[in-house]
Amino acid sequence: MHISEERKLLEEIKKEPSKFSVIFDEYYAAIFGYIFRRVGDYNVARDIASESFLKAFLNIASYKWRGIPVSSWLYRIASNECLLYFRKKKYQPGSLDKMISSRLWDAVDPATTLEEKSSVEKELQQHQEFIAVQQKIMQLPVPYQEVLSLRYFEEKDIKQIAMILDKKEGTIKSLLSRGIEKLRNML
Repeated sequence: MHISEERKLLEEIKKEPSKFSVIFDEYYAAIFGYIFRRVGDYNVARDIASESFLKAFLNIASYKWRGIPVSSWLYRIASNECLLYFRKKKYQPGSLDKMISSRLWDAVDPATTLEEKSSVEKELQQHQEFIAVQQKIMQLPVPYQEVLSLRYFEEKDIKQIAMILDKKEGTIKSLLSRGIEKLRNML
């Protein structure tokens, strides 16, 4: 989605919240993938992704346009939710029942969920090297996990990572460099 389209869509969502579904449809797969690669557990990733989009939906009215893509905002929310998960190690997301009952959010089809889970798990099994590297990354301190995941799994550039994590580009470069070095030592 082009940045000018995003700005227009955000204005429309503030008037008609049900249009948030466009953002959900556009970015869910990428955000879920990022979270799944960070936590390595399908069910936890679904919970965190749901909570991330719920928080985005609840806060979209206060979102101020600053020329930063919506995807960066969503990745930031997802990163923060991952941090909560790693801090607590027992993630307890909020309930989506209120959203579903308000009819602004569609209930999830269990058949689709099982197909998605099967597809994601099959893809991961086909990439044993990826799994080995992912497990090593998960042993690193969280700041290194974030930057390595965003850079190499999500293919974000330094500037995008800096926006997502709200850090200076120099800090991101330093975290990447140190993270890669720590990862090499582990492998």
